[in-house]
Amino acid sequence: MPSAYAVTPLARLRARAEWRYGTLHSKPHAQLYWFTRGQGRFTIGAVTRGYGPNTAVFIPARVMMSLDLSPQAQGVLVKLPMDPTLGLPGNPFHIRVATVEAQSALSSYFDMIERELAGFETARDHALRAWGLLISVWIARQLARQDGSILRDRTHVLAEKYAALLEQDFRSGQGVSDYAETLGVTPTHLSRVCREAAGRAALAILQERLMHEACTQLVDTDRPAREIAEELGFSSAAYFTRSFANLTGRTPSEFRRLSPSQQAIKAG
Repeated sequence: MPSAYAVTPLARLRARAEWRYGTLHSKPHAQLYWFTRGQGRFTIGAVTRGYGPNTAVFIPARVMMSLDLSPQAQGVLVKLPMDPTLGLPGNPFHIRVATVEAQSALSSYFDMIERELAGFETARDHALRAWGLLISVWIARQLARQDGSILRDRTHVLAEKYAALLEQDFRSGQGVSDYAETLGVTPTHLSRVCREAAGRAALAILQERLMHEACTQLVDTDRPAREIAEELGFSSAAYFTRSFANLTGRTPSEFRRLSPSQQAIKAG
């Protein structure tokens, strides 16, 4: 059985098909990115920000995100379990870690998790949870020292609310106008805010999230395209095929046959 913890070097993540991390998606577990070199951008909850060296980025479970992983970026991605006793934050954040002491401490926790995962020693699960607790303590202390100023940009609250609704309901077949009505704004206003926050319109965000899920189903399962279309709320398999081809340049069946290096989604 796979462990609830995992440590993945960014170089290994970069070797995967870019759409897997570079287009909007979510995970059923918390993620902690630790960038030690390079710079780029990430989108969390329909808000795009930059990252640089010694930046920690935390994404709770089932929060929509994507990552621009530049060739120069180095660091690790740490998978953390759905364990409420760890006391992990409920909101995403990104912080630049200024002190060498704090940088070294976090890196050492990741190293110890890797050792436990590789060793299969007695009481491994207890040891992993202990390191998870230390990471949670590290996060809490770093956030306290940053005075919470790095948590969120309040001018982008509407984009964050849209992203949360979309992540919850993107399989329902709802359009941007439906989400805008729920949020009490016009579709035009919602798209304007999304462009300011994420550099892409509300419709593009919805389409990208749908296509990521469609690609995941096509590549990771053998389910027929018509079943995937129905699950994702498309009115027909033909409409799904047209939409998919417009955003990937391939039909679903063609995409399924491609090697990972050939697979791509037009983000934004």
